[in-house]
Amino acid sequence: MIARRRVQHLLAQRVLAQRLLCAAVLGAGVAAGAQTQPGMPAAPGSSCVARSGAPLAQSWQYVFSYQGGCENGLAQGEGRAQWLPRSDTGASPIVWQGRFDRGIFLSRPAVRAARPLADSQVLLDLGPLADSEGKGGRLWVQAALDGNTPADACAPMALHVLVDIHSPLGSEQVARQWLQAALQHWQRACPAAAQSLVRLMLYQGFELAADADGHLPAPVVRATASLQGRELLFQQYSNNAAAQQQHNAGQPEQRREYSANAQRLQAMVRQYQARRVVDLPTLDKNLAGLRGQVVLVGVRPERILSRRLATVRTAHREGWDSTAAVVEGHEIARWGKDSRLLAVKVQGRSTDVRTQDQVMLQLLGSVRCSEIDCEDYLLMPGGQWAHDKALP
Repeated sequence: MIARRRVQHLLAQRVLAQRLLCAAVLGAGVAAGAQTQPGMPAAPGSSCVARSGAPLAQSWQYVFSYQGGCENGLAQGEGRAQWLPRSDTGASPIVWQGRFDRGIFLSRPAVRAARPLADSQVLLDLGPLADSEGKGGRLWVQAALDGNTPADACAPMALHVLVDIHSPLGSEQVARQWLQAALQHWQRACPAAAQSLVRLMLYQGFELAADADGHLPAPVVRATASLQGRELLFQQYSNNAAAQQQHNAGQPEQRREYSANAQRLQAMVRQYQARRVVDLPTLDKNLAGLRGQVVLVGVRPERILSRRLATVRTAHREGWDSTAAVVEGHEIARWGKDSRLLAVKVQGRSTDVRTQDQVMLQLLGSVRCSEIDCEDYLLMPGGQWAHDKALP
């Protein structure tokens, strides 16, 4: 009987101990969760992390503490990270105070956000790049967490440029203009930077994201360039899009497609007795020589001014062109938003205050393009665009 009571007493004590242990674990879990909720401030000495390189990451060398915004265990928003040397009690602490994103200290005002990469490296977001239509992409700077300093966008390992999927990177002119625009954007953010050589990567898509191991995808364009003032002098350069385009130009299916484009263009030439096919920048620069001629030009309607008057821009643009022209004709009342190949007679320049100095074009006829850049009329055999071509 006494032995049975002792067994029951031991069992009761064990159950009580298990309940106390569970309560302690649950309490610790709630406390840890409270430190990692979005936007919730972390107390000094908390477990919220600020990303750093060696030697700051070595706990045996420094005592780390953090106070400020915290999300998912990482410094987020305004905060203050401090590393106090263990070996020298009289030494001043290393302090990073300001904005954090995903645990990464944003040491420059121009930096908007950050992403971690492998090998103590990070991506720093320097904001959007835009073409003449306000479209484009974004500039990211790859920088290192090195020594006791935060990653610095003005000491880049590389500039990474993400551009819109519709940008024709197969054109060397377009690709290099994007790289030039990235350089100028970076120089505005870092006017005192002494960098003399820079690596540039150009991507195409919706987002620049690293894989699970912190590595970026392969870029479309790779370049290494020296900086001479505000110009890039390329020392190494490769463009996969241009190489692929040249390869495709030699394929049988591609040759047949280009040949069909040329036949459609020739049909327009015969119908309207056109002398040249041009783009708007060429037309604008050579107005005196082309005045009075009938030419073909691929355009995108921009603004309908009246039932017989509209402004247009070039359908296939090389680079950052924003040249506009004014087209006049009865057919304009039936136009939609689709790109069109126009047969026009070149007039003078507009004197209307709304379209001052733009080239005036008298519309003789048009066809709707099936592609936004009028590729189905203007991309010729060999993969060359018909921007300024005399017609037989």
